[in-house]
Amino acid sequence: MNDTVREMDSRRARWLQYRSGQGLMPGTGDEFARCGLGRLTDGPDLRLLFLPADPEGDVVPLNREVLDWLKQPRESPFGGRYPSWGSSDRATNGAIVLYDQFREDAGWTRYLALHRHGGLEVGIGRAAYEQREIRIFALRPIVGLAWCAAALQAEVADRWGLEGMFEITVALRNTSAATLGDFAEGWKQPGFGLDIVRCLDEHVLIRRELDGMADPESFALDLGDRIEQAFGTLNRRHVARQGEHEGSFDPRFEWF
Repeated sequence: MNDTVREMDSRRARWLQYRSGQGLMPGTGDEFARCGLGRLTDGPDLRLLFLPADPEGDVVPLNREVLDWLKQPRESPFGGRYPSWGSSDRATNGAIVLYDQFREDAGWTRYLALHRHGGLEVGIGRAAYEQREIRIFALRPIVGLAWCAAALQAEVADRWGLEGMFEITVALRNTSAATLGDFAEGWKQPGFGLDIVRCLDEHVLIRRELDGMADPESFALDLGDRIEQAFGTLNRRHVARQGEHEGSFDPRFEWF
């Protein structure tokens, strides 16, 4: 038992050290989530980071074959449209990256990175929108994106033999006084005569530990619950209350 506890503490220390270099730590102020590849992104409003048990591992080769595999068309795991990760690609010192950048003098608007250590990373420049001077984070697209990313991470783990624990970090920037929107069928959207519940935190950081990536759906739906809680509610507004998708994730939304 003591060996297991020591191993867990050691693994968490490695994850913590890695996240510290990414700005994915409480108390980092305006630098929150803006280190590593995040520094190249406009924003970002959203970052997801999957770390395997050894975040310093050298598991995935960075070559053309892996890039072609990463760019293969895939179907959405929940029945909606699959997201676009980016139309451009490049290598970095530690990852292969798909990204969109619409002006040379601007940052990336979105990216998907497959790191040497076998973990995926996603960054979205604009995952929130403004309505009546209220900042609103789009709940269903965030949950759907996390679901797709987790399903792809499961593919990576299977292809390159990654086993054991993963740490998954979800970061939402500039959430103070923000709220949630883009809900499933049966839930009223913000601004329709409802008292709006706002987030109390400057930024939201959600961290999970999972033993493997066998169930992307459960991870994504649980993430939706945790985002709701971080924004002050116990609702599950990513799950439809009525209609053809009642009781399940509602995939009828537009991506960022």
